[in-house]
Amino acid sequence: MNDKQKVYKIINTLIFFLTIAAIFLLRFTTLLQTSHPTGLDGYYYALQAKSFALTGKLENPDYEIGYYICGIFAWIFKNPITACKIWAALSSTLISVSIFILVNNISKDKKLSFLALILSSFLSPSLAIFEINYINNQTGLMFFFFYASAFYKLINDFKLLSKRKRIFYSVLSILLFILSCMSHLVATAYCFIFTIVILAQKLSVKKQLILVIAGMAAFILLFISQIGRFKSVFSLTPVFPVFSEHFKNRIGISVCLEMTIYFILSYISSIVYFIKTKKFSFYLLLPVILFFPFWKLDSLDMGYRMLLNAVPCGICFSLLMLKKAFPEIQKSNSLFFSILCLILMPFGLLSSKAYNPKKDPPYEYYKSIATKVHLPDNSLLIAHLGLNHCYTYYMDLKDCLNYYCDYDVPDNEVWRLACGVNAEYLKQFFGEYSDDELNRLIVQIDSDYVLIKEDLWLRYLSYEEDDIVDALQNWYNPHEYRPSFIRKK
Repeated sequence: MNDKQKVYKIINTLIFFLTIAAIFLLRFTTLLQTSHPTGLDGYYYALQAKSFALTGKLENPDYEIGYYICGIFAWIFKNPITACKIWAALSSTLISVSIFILVNNISKDKKLSFLALILSSFLSPSLAIFEINYINNQTGLMFFFFYASAFYKLINDFKLLSKRKRIFYSVLSILLFILSCMSHLVATAYCFIFTIVILAQKLSVKKQLILVIAGMAAFILLFISQIGRFKSVFSLTPVFPVFSEHFKNRIGISVCLEMTIYFILSYISSIVYFIKTKKFSFYLLLPVILFFPFWKLDSLDMGYRMLLNAVPCGICFSLLMLKKAFPEIQKSNSLFFSILCLILMPFGLLSSKAYNPKKDPPYEYYKSIATKVHLPDNSLLIAHLGLNHCYTYYMDLKDCLNYYCDYDVPDNEVWRLACGVNAEYLKQFFGEYSDDELNRLIVQIDSDYVLIKEDLWLRYLSYEEDDIVDALQNWYNPHEYRPSFIRKK
């Protein structure tokens, strides 16, 4: 390596690390638009982190490793909310790094890898959505991409690796596979799919066909076993997210557009590859798995989450398939790619716009309500989602549930924050109590919420007129028992 090449290598390395730092700052400052946690489950993550940092265990027992990492960060930084934001920004940044490594390992083309890095960071509002709302899912994707990179290196370069490196990549692949499975179900599924696809390339066409048939049979059995969950998530239209009015209204046009671009690009790149090479490859099946065309897109349900997860995979897949179809891309001028990336980077400000703090629950208001409720340590409070986690977070980890209580509580200390009722009106239903007792058992917190003993609340509902009861049994007043799958978890 001559001096000129060394200088180029140093400059490229410096640019790479400066880009990584810029990605982290972009992601982190996006989350700093509010002093509260971000997203619908923001306080749940903060609560889990606070509990782990203070007690060494999660408030709500779970296996997903993202909670534990947030808890470790909370212990280090002494602030669970900031800790969750740091891990959200860092894991989002590491997804882009892992995508760079994966594309580089497969393509052996640093220009293409750097383009993938830029597309998955500065130009990806979908990944911004992950750090705002789905830290565990994001953690799983991060481990998956690192696993994919290590496993591909192990299988594809096995004969070129020394014995020590074979052992290293084998252990690393196993560890990352386990971490992926401990992070999120989508990451688990992606790990199995990627493993099968890579190993299948080493098989004969006949054995590949058998594997396809076996895979289809397994999918059909899974579909039948989960028919209750799946029957309401499919639809023939609108196919593309950009045509879903619900999606555009709820998650914004930029996310819908990004999903649609990689949806179309994944299919087109596969078709172009097949036409140019006239070879079947398991890679050609990935667009159907990643961007299944018949998800129901009128709610933020399974279709939304699966398409959101597919975006970073679609970035890798599209670039790699285009590279395979057009190998002359590698001969492109490095200056062209550098200029292209520099032009694209300022658009990173657009991805930060994917977060609008006004769409978060009114956490400042919930905090003001929660801190006015003072109950015994052995009590259980029932309050709607968001407010329940906020209460537990700020009130010394006291129990709060957004369902009917389905277990015994010592001394029957079960209370409720009821919404849309008035304390003075409620008190008239319980004439057998003295005024002092009623003032203790039924307390007006503010114009919207009343703190009331749960048994009195249930008695009041049995006394009240049916139409009023129906109106009160809404999201703000939990009125169901926890589903069985949550109880088992």
